[in-house]
Amino acid sequence: MSERDKPFTINDRRHFTPEGHAREDAEAPPVAAPPAGPSQPQDPAMPANDTGGAAAAPGPIDFAQFLLSLGAQAGMLLSPGEASGASGAEALEGARQIISILEMLKDKTEGRRTGEESGILDNLLFQLRLAYVERARRP
Repeated sequence: MSERDKPFTINDRRHFTPEGHAREDAEAPPVAAPPAGPSQPQDPAMPANDTGGAAAAPGPIDFAQFLLSLGAQAGMLLSPGEASGASGAEALEGARQIISILEMLKDKTEGRRTGEESGILDNLLFQLRLAYVERARRP
């Protein structure tokens, strides 16, 4: 098979050799430029940084924020207005799955959570279980 007939080529882009030494021919990864265009309005909930008052880029999410995010999703599914757009049975099943995920996270992270994280998780589970039972009993 000639070079022209091959559908693709393989290029090794790793920055290190198998022995762990830096490659001499390794290229530095390209740096992404910030998107050009109009800036978005400042959200009052987001803190401003020192570069002209623009919103700071969000940092990595921590475990407590992740738990609260899951709780908010379950809360939306259990809310009377059903902002999620799911039917009653689908919303109830989705909320049950999120509660199960939170229970699994509680078991898997036992002994590795901070006191604040444990409190958030226990409170979320308590509130979501009560809301689930209340919603499930509704006709």
